[in-house]
Amino acid sequence: MLYYTARASRPAEFLSCGNLVSDDGFLHQRRCIDACVLIVVCRGTLHINQNGRNLDIHENETLLLFPNQVHYGYAPSSGRLSYYWVHFHMTDPLSRILTSKELLRAEKDRRSALLSPLSSSAESFILPEAGRLSAEKRSLLLFVQLLDIARRENYQSSWRTRYALNLLLLELSREVLSSDKALEDQAPGKLLDMIEWIRSHYDQTLSVEDLALRYNYHPAYLTSLMKKYTGYSINTYVNHIRLSAAKNLLCQGNFLSVASIAHTCGFSDEKYFMRLFKKQEGMTPGQYRRAFQKKNINAK
Repeated sequence: MLYYTARASRPAEFLSCGNLVSDDGFLHQRRCIDACVLIVVCRGTLHINQNGRNLDIHENETLLLFPNQVHYGYAPSSGRLSYYWVHFHMTDPLSRILTSKELLRAEKDRRSALLSPLSSSAESFILPEAGRLSAEKRSLLLFVQLLDIARRENYQSSWRTRYALNLLLLELSREVLSSDKALEDQAPGKLLDMIEWIRSHYDQTLSVEDLALRYNYHPAYLTSLMKKYTGYSINTYVNHIRLSAAKNLLCQGNFLSVASIAHTCGFSDEKYFMRLFKKQEGMTPGQYRRAFQKKNINAK
């Protein structure tokens, strides 16, 4: 894994952003630019090659295209593809690309002169080439807010877009690198497999009993284990995943009704979905959609 690192005391410079939407067959152009490009895939899979390596970025995964490196689509997308993108410059002269081992070595050696720009504290940007959003997906919401702010600023660089960008980068650094780290270091392998399965099958009917049977746990023990390592009950965790998926769809326009989104994300009861959404977000799904639906959309 590669990481792009920089000191947050040297804020990134916003250039442009938008939402690419393709019904089928999208192939990223071949190019080499002097800016960073951050991508979060909302739907479908983006197939891209960076510096000779093929990468497949799926829904709720992130991609960072490094400056001054060749990147291009190595295969067309299949079916609908939607992703958010933002171009920016890192202004820190000490910014650099590191491997996982180099990053770990710098973090452990607190006497190293490289420690300041590489620390995983809130004072640094540490952006993985490819990553996965946490269950809460705070950075995804910040990305939507950046798109909304940029639209209001006519997509020109401003202090508002710059602050929004840097908050997004800081949250993404924390979320991608920290959210799953403690869990992966401590939790049993079977529990991690189950969590990954939930993330991929949230649209299906899920019960504690079915999950316990699938992963050979007693239901009561599985419930306590999930609470111990994630802080959530199984039902609460599943609902978090489903609501995050619903927010993604709500931000992508009006092509699906609220009822359709509820069912697509695994809620059999539309009214329950709306109550749960309002309790978590403080607004209805319709209000959420209206707040963030206008973005710079690239139709391909």
